[in-house]
Amino acid sequence: MSQKAASKSAAKMLFQQANEAYFDDEFEQAESLFTQAIASDSSVGDYYLKRAQVRAKLDNISEAAKDAGKAADLTANKTEHLRQYFKALYLHGKWSYELKQYDDAAESLRKAATINPSHEEIKELLAKTEPLTTPKPEPVASAPAGDAAAGSDQAAVSVPPRPQVRHEWYQNDNFVIIEVFIKRVQKDTAAIDIHEKSVSVSVKMPTGSENNFEFDPLMHEIVPAESKFEILSTKIEIRLKKASSGKKWDHLEESEEQQSKLTSLGTSRKGISWDTIAADAEKEAGLKPSEQGVNQLFQSIYKDADEDTRRAMMKSYIESNGTALSTDWSSVKKGPVETVPPTDTVAKPFSR
Repeated sequence: MSQKAASKSAAKMLFQQANEAYFDDEFEQAESLFTQAIASDSSVGDYYLKRAQVRAKLDNISEAAKDAGKAADLTANKTEHLRQYFKALYLHGKWSYELKQYDDAAESLRKAATINPSHEEIKELLAKTEPLTTPKPEPVASAPAGDAAAGSDQAAVSVPPRPQVRHEWYQNDNFVIIEVFIKRVQKDTAAIDIHEKSVSVSVKMPTGSENNFEFDPLMHEIVPAESKFEILSTKIEIRLKKASSGKKWDHLEESEEQQSKLTSLGTSRKGISWDTIAADAEKEAGLKPSEQGVNQLFQSIYKDADEDTRRAMMKSYIESNGTALSTDWSSVKKGPVETVPPTDTVAKPFSR
């Protein structure tokens, strides 16, 4: 393995450890691990983006804003990183506003708004930021027609602003349909990525400019394999298959408030940390031989598992009240995992 490949591999391992520390609210440790990952591979925007969020948790907004700006630079103009780019722009704009760096804030927020024009928090923050930015000098008036030949080099060129692209959405029992109204899009110039909780659209226009949209996170989960899109003469139509048929969506995307509630819910379960369990190998000595084998097997599975497997293990264990453990995310994600009590016993609700 080359030195560069070894560094990238080490960075990925450190990044995974940093995420686990972040999940357990060990923010100082997470910051240190993210910093080590960046030292091993400074080309990955997501490393800076995650460290930015940790530093914000540690009330180091100034450094958080710098990291978000770096993440935006590393993910700009890369369709496959559109989600990270949008989030980096949003966070950089938000934190720059808090630091009273209004020009920087407005620049990032404007870029984020072109990707997702319907994002309410960005629209509100941009409306507060714009009046506080440094006024731009008035453009130099173009020379009169009679002097055009003499002063053609100095004549001001007026560039019309790019028109705002409109989109709409509606739903039925089985699908959510998003319509992005851009005319005459060539199929080989459009990239639409559909994931369980997000959709990104990137269209390269004949002028060379790009129109980017990011719907992330969606209000509820969808089924990417049963979703599709179609490029028509006047619009792009995206049909998203609902993971829960018949469930009404109140909005297309989650609000920031809803995301905060979900994050708090996910990080409040510190009593069930698979990393802590896997790290407590020294307790093995007090277990019976049969228990040692099970515990060692679990540690091995979790240690080497990918993100989806770990999510499946966590979700199945929590929702089943510790009576079931699954590594199949494709199955677990479909709905709540039922409590499966031991034979000849009955599960009873916990009362405080």
